[in-house]
Amino acid sequence: MENRKAAKEIVLFAKMQWNQTKPKTVEVRRVKDKNSIELGFPPTVISTRAPIKFVVCVEFSDVLRIYHFSNTGRLLSAKNFESPFEIRTEVVKKSKLVFKLPRKPPPRP
Repeated sequence: MENRKAAKEIVLFAKMQWNQTKPKTVEVRRVKDKNSIELGFPPTVISTRAPIKFVVCVEFSDVLRIYHFSNTGRLLSAKNFESPFEIRTEVVKKSKLVFKLPRKPPPRP
């Protein structure tokens, strides 16, 4: 239940970023839980849990700012990236979309 409350607080944070900074897009994404790493021969698999549960991606025209949140909704860090397309593809692969602004308008009949 606490995870749902944290997600709602992070969505509120994303809306606040949308209103204050006027970026092109704002996305809230949930990071996939497990990462597997194979080491050596024969491969030894190590699975870890990510301390980062949510990320908020704020995209401007030339910079992508990513905020990292824990599973309780606490802000852990933030980082700017100069090449948004490359970083964005990695984030999309390793996460699931929770919320996005601007929303696409419904199709007109």
